[in-house]
Amino acid sequence: MKNIIIKSLFLSVSLIIVLIVFLSIFGIETDKFNNQIKKRISQTNQNLDLDLKKIKLILDPFNFKIYAKTVGATIFFSKKPLELEYIKSQVSLKSIIKNKISSSNIQVASKSILLNDLIKFIRATNNKPELFIIEKIVKKGHIILDINLNIDDGKIKSDYEIKGTIKDASINFLNQAKFKNLNFNFNLKKDNYSLNELKFNTEEVNFISKKLNIKKKKNSFLIDGV
Repeated sequence: MKNIIIKSLFLSVSLIIVLIVFLSIFGIETDKFNNQIKKRISQTNQNLDLDLKKIKLILDPFNFKIYAKTVGATIFFSKKPLELEYIKSQVSLKSIIKNKISSSNIQVASKSILLNDLIKFIRATNNKPELFIIEKIVKKGHIILDINLNIDDGKIKSDYEIKGTIKDASINFLNQAKFKNLNFNFNLKKDNYSLNELKFNTEEVNFISKKLNIKKKKNSFLIDGV
């Protein structure tokens, strides 16, 4: 009897270890939480909608967290689409057990999208006059975004980070100044903006800058470049 109990206990522990290793390496795919995620998105703004594929869950047993990732999602605002490469999030094991997914960290990466499509999407969410002007002066270009957000009580915290690349953009400032072949990488944090490998052409100048830092202090900006 004792040997049977020991064998059963050993078998149970072995199965648990195998399951943990499998979930940590390969994970599982599910669409079980899609409706919950869509509902949370729509609660923040009724005009927001999300088209989700299956979510892949990877276990982090040392930090008692689940990493959730979905590839090929599309976010809509007032039926204007914005295609995403993936959405990643950290989810506590407690929320999985309770069958109620919640997260304090969200990472979003976009596909290469037209600058004008992004501007139109942002205008749909917040139609400020300056966005209308930006839409008029930006003539072409593509952008790739990588966004990292931490959320507390439904609000985005100030430690956000937005990275990305702008390629082959053209800007026409009301026919007064024209910038062509605009290319650069960017890293945006609160009051701190960094541009790398900045290149563009005007009618008179070919501009190249390896690094340009812009810091906001109260109502002024400090610019430092190489």
